[in-house]
Amino acid sequence: MRRLSTIQLNSLIVLALLSVAATRPDPAIIDPQAIAGARIVAAHRGQTPEPAAPSVRAHPYHPEPVTISRVANGTLPDFHRFVDVAAKKRAFYDYMLPMVHEANREVVRERAWLESLAHAMVSGHEPDAAERASLDMFERRYAIRKGTVQRDSVDRVAELLARVDVVPASLIIAQAAKESGWGTSRFARQGNNFFGIWCFYEGCGMLPLDRAEGRNHEVAMFSSVEEGVRYYIRTINTHVAYDELRRIRQEARQGQKPVSGATLANGLVRYSERGLAYVREIQSMIRYNELHRFTRSYSA
Repeated sequence: MRRLSTIQLNSLIVLALLSVAATRPDPAIIDPQAIAGARIVAAHRGQTPEPAAPSVRAHPYHPEPVTISRVANGTLPDFHRFVDVAAKKRAFYDYMLPMVHEANREVVRERAWLESLAHAMVSGHEPDAAERASLDMFERRYAIRKGTVQRDSVDRVAELLARVDVVPASLIIAQAAKESGWGTSRFARQGNNFFGIWCFYEGCGMLPLDRAEGRNHEVAMFSSVEEGVRYYIRTINTHVAYDELRRIRQEARQGQKPVSGATLANGLVRYSERGLAYVREIQSMIRYNELHRFTRSYSA
């Protein structure tokens, strides 16, 4: 394996060893694994060597594909029936949060293998054929184009770690509430789509009643609300429109700072045609409803 530059080492260590900043209850807590990472850097610079490289998790987690559907199953709670706004919001949170947390836990299970591989690579491990094949699967799933030039494993893992990451529950809930009218929209009720996600081929979803002439988008349908949540998180983690959001999240990790939904919302300018006005509305919803209280810490 080629000798890694200090920049590459630091990049891998920070990305792989810091806890999920978005779910950290106390930003002042220092992750002891980050201290271990610093010792690895010292060894690379010719100081006390590390005695042994960490092992890589035997089997990476590959979840079921996330897809849109032509059929929406299940029946939503009747959020229209609530007269009391506070009661309606509580019902919405109770309904959505278990699905949000489970979808994030799925991402954490994926990330765990990448982190273990990064740990081992920092100590000198060279990915074997099976591990490189797993990286291929991750890259396909997370929409990373391989290009014509073969990339170094260090760069591949670092790029994946920037994508395979959780989305704060506060941001997910705020967007679900905004896009679905707190669970009352036609697209939520008939298509399990709480996030206003579009698709772009005929028959892929439901026709918007107010679609402008010349537009060809439809509003996607999902087999379940759970699938819609998973699809939303995958979209945030892969689509080019949210490069800025992922950059903000990655920089927060590198600075060992908590990632709030309100902060990440700054990367949603392209989510809506309303641009910055949409971002400000999502941030206002997070603050007014104190959605940061739904932040959770996930383990693989």
